[in-house]
Amino acid sequence: MRATFVAFSLTLLAVSFGSVSADAKFRCHSIRDSALCLAQPGCWYDAPNNKGCQDGPRPAEDACGVHGSESICASDTTLGCAWNADEKKCVTETN
Repeated sequence: MRATFVAFSLTLLAVSFGSVSADAKFRCHSIRDSALCLAQPGCWYDAPNNKGCQDGPRPAEDACGVHGSESICASDTTLGCAWNADEKKCVTETN
């Protein structure tokens, strides 16, 4: 009787914890508001690619990559940005 109870309890725990990760992924994709998305741990909002709320950590991005033109990139002295003529984008200047 005890063995049956222990087996049933372990099965119930495995099912419960196994569904937590699936619920977290579903929860992020089901959120449509950017503020609500950012308020949830483990979610981030992908506005530039128009993909909405995504699960997992936000990918690393170059801070200067948001500047779309050479003149704005050259005027940004706080981040240390430089215009890359070959790739036609603003990148963080390396010394």
